[in-house]
Amino acid sequence: MINQPADDLGSTSRLQEVYAGILVLGAALVMGYLATREAITELRGSSATPPHTVAIATGILAGIGGGYFGLRLLLGWHRDRALLPLAFLFCGGVGALAGAVWVITLDHGPDNSPQIGFLFGAVGITALILWWRRVYKRR
Repeated sequence: MINQPADDLGSTSRLQEVYAGILVLGAALVMGYLATREAITELRGSSATPPHTVAIATGILAGIGGGYFGLRLLLGWHRDRALLPLAFLFCGGVGALAGAVWVITLDHGPDNSPQIGFLFGAVGITALILWWRRVYKRR
């Protein structure tokens, strides 16, 4: 019989949480800054590229959400409840799958490459699997 861990998403050390929090918070700040800068450029009308309002909105939302999760990891706020709520996993998974379809079918990826769409699809499927495991485990 194969010994399997009781919980593959078990607890981590505080140092790992701090490192992950710094990484997530840093990525969120960069993404939020770039999306906000692009939004301001679009509002001023001085951008040479066509507006990508979906990408700008996604970047701003990802910056806010990532900043929230990064702060929760850094400050230990996730101890009282799950770091990723069920609604976030479901909506994020569906959104990532929709983004994958958008990138692959409409050629909106960088250099019209479908690899980014497949990455979005993998992230979406992973989030939906995690959501399903949590819902199924509650029963």
